[in-house]
Amino acid sequence: MHFESMPVASPNEEANLGMRSSIIVLTLNAQEHLTALLPALTALKQAPREVVFIDSSSTDLTPQMIETAGHRLVTIQRSEFGHGKTRNLALQLCAGSEFLVYLTQDACPQGDDWLQRLLKPFADPQVALVYGQQLPRREATDTERFAREFNYPDRHERTTQADIARIGIKAVFCSNSFAAYRRDALEAVGGFPTQLPLGEDMAAAIRLLGKGYARVYEPAAQAVHSHDYSISQEFKRYFDIGTLIAMDSELSKARLSTSGEGLRFVKVEIQAALKRGQPLAVFSILLRTAGKYLGYWLGERYLRVPLAWRRRMSMHSMFWNQP
Repeated sequence: MHFESMPVASPNEEANLGMRSSIIVLTLNAQEHLTALLPALTALKQAPREVVFIDSSSTDLTPQMIETAGHRLVTIQRSEFGHGKTRNLALQLCAGSEFLVYLTQDACPQGDDWLQRLLKPFADPQVALVYGQQLPRREATDTERFAREFNYPDRHERTTQADIARIGIKAVFCSNSFAAYRRDALEAVGGFPTQLPLGEDMAAAIRLLGKGYARVYEPAAQAVHSHDYSISQEFKRYFDIGTLIAMDSELSKARLSTSGEGLRFVKVEIQAALKRGQPLAVFSILLRTAGKYLGYWLGERYLRVPLAWRRRMSMHSMFWNQP
């Protein structure tokens, strides 16, 4: 993992990066989120080439709000949605753009220069993927807030293939809730893998690093995005993560270890709870951690789990309906 300074782009070059980009937002009944997201898209100092919404047949006011805002709307059937598949569709829809910026409907970028900040690392031609800092919601719980602060620190990071052997899964960690890709690099690795329940971003990242590209975490670009998961939801999410590692040949071959980082997360979270004067929270932390590890352990062994139980254990049950 490297923390060296990046090549410096001139203001004109930075503006040009924006005009060579498309922003893609995936939506489903996103009405409550669009009231904050749409202003964040229209307030940009440097506009992108286009903003495209790919909507999974919403039944609320989502389509009308998008069209009223003047953005391009592409509608797909809900049964057609897939985390990798739908993002690959954007590769085709935005054929004229050099950079693709992906957002989820519940991620709200901050400031009027977030696009410039997110794209700035692409001044380095080796950089193929940049993801920004995700901040907790104003009403976030302590657990939710800690997870964001731990996983999205204030320190810029740049990783390459050489870092995988040293720091494991952290070298390819990223999030398509708020990320940008260099089109030709993404196409060179075949786009996003499509036969995964989640983690298409991490699967693409390891392939990009394998091709000699770099991944950058840019905390200067920020978006509010966090979730208050219950212990049951954490179990399901980690079942899917374990399944991801087991299913994806590139991640499996790399033998990425998550245990060391996971233990550090728990240790620091317990210390934070004690520092806040909340010793009783330690029990909840340990219970939540047990749920995560059990879910992950079962996910890695999903082939031994009956299909009906996979659907129950997964946060993305529709994935298991695929042929």
